[in-house]
Amino acid sequence: MNLQEEILKIKAMIISEEERKSKFNKPSQPLKDSIYNYLNLYIKNGNRKVKNKKSNYGNLAEEWCIDGSEEISAYYYFKDGRFDGGRLLIGKDLLSSVQRTFSVRRAYAMYVIEEWYDDVMVPKFEETIGEKGLSIDGIDTMSDRAHPCIPEPVKPEGITDEEMIEFIVKNTLMNYNDVKKRLEKTNLDDLYLQIVDIVNTKKITGF
Repeated sequence: MNLQEEILKIKAMIISEEERKSKFNKPSQPLKDSIYNYLNLYIKNGNRKVKNKKSNYGNLAEEWCIDGSEEISAYYYFKDGRFDGGRLLIGKDLLSSVQRTFSVRRAYAMYVIEEWYDDVMVPKFEETIGEKGLSIDGIDTMSDRAHPCIPEPVKPEGITDEEMIEFIVKNTLMNYNDVKKRLEKTNLDDLYLQIVDIVNTKKITGF
């Protein structure tokens, strides 16, 4: 049974005949629970890319690749080492899918997706990354143009420190001395992978 068939089965069990005849379903706990189930199934086979503080300017992030495109991204911002707020971005295809499947308005779909991520996914991320007290404080949709998932940055086997520094200089505004100064506070591997990720993002998204 595929995802859509499973969701239709869940929907049939919890939505009343009166709600089916209406243009939009009325918010209810069973409806919210069914959307949670839908989202759990939706993300079950997704691939997650995690950006830790060292590679993401002191912040945390997780990006979910679903069927070859980035559909969910969560960003956790820190200020002076303390958590300062979380932001969720979702693909418009995902939003439309929830609206169509459950016949709900955009605002309600956005609300439930944000609540689901905060309730279900954030605790899992905290466990993975070893943090506590994270939350999602706002949600928005991604741009109209969907883009393929950005691969995890990888350090090539056998690459030398000098080659990594040359790559950083070539792909940033830093010169050799700037990089050396940065390395007084940052590990070379972390800085290199951070720049690789920026380069890959620009190639795929155009910005």
